[in-house]
Amino acid sequence: MYGCDLLEDGSTRGFRQDAYEGRDFIAFDKDALTFTAADAAAQITKRKWEQEGTVAEDWKNYLEDTCIEWLRKYVSYGKDVLQRRERPEIQVSGMEVDKTLTLSCRAHGFYPRPISINWLKDGMVQEQETQRGSTVPNSDGTYHAWATIDVLPGDREKYQCRVEHASLPQPSLFSWEPQSNLIPIVAGVSVAVMAVIAALAGFAVWKSKQGKKKGYNAAPGSEGGSNSSSAGSNPSV
Repeated sequence: MYGCDLLEDGSTRGFRQDAYEGRDFIAFDKDALTFTAADAAAQITKRKWEQEGTVAEDWKNYLEDTCIEWLRKYVSYGKDVLQRRERPEIQVSGMEVDKTLTLSCRAHGFYPRPISINWLKDGMVQEQETQRGSTVPNSDGTYHAWATIDVLPGDREKYQCRVEHASLPQPSLFSWEPQSNLIPIVAGVSVAVMAVIAALAGFAVWKSKQGKKKGYNAAPGSEGGSNSSSAGSNPSV
């Protein structure tokens, strides 16, 4: 087995390791230009390769030049996918049942797939107390994941959700902020005021229409005048 790695900071590394019948046999150290034998049988191969002198140099050149050149080429082919970064949208919520507060931290729409979601209490990771769901793909190729923890309602302010992802410059902390009880009260008062205004406006319109109906009178003799005009147009026989 052999190969090379191109790291995010631009550095590279290469490796070669041989096995025989399912067991380690010999490994190559490209920096020291030496081979490490795993057993007595591999010592023969180790001495032979190191005495020749060219085997180590050839492998070093391959791992540092040829392998990296091909790797850069393949990375450029899939650059859009390999370098895609989508920041997660974080939603923290809480629900209290039977004097137990369940805090939930959900991450939506992130890419790539690896992500770390942890609950902290006073800055300490609560690994055993945290329950996690699987990282699941979305229809657009991004992912979502979640983590919950059960706490005492009085300890709510001690807990924070920490999210680590490749799209974030550094780990981010999120806390649950319950909505104020004044919000539904204010909303209810606003609806009531609007209902009163609508009722008053409707009453004013109805009152106006009633006044117009009472003030209307038909013109006197309009119907008789029409008959007289019609009779006058025909001569008497």
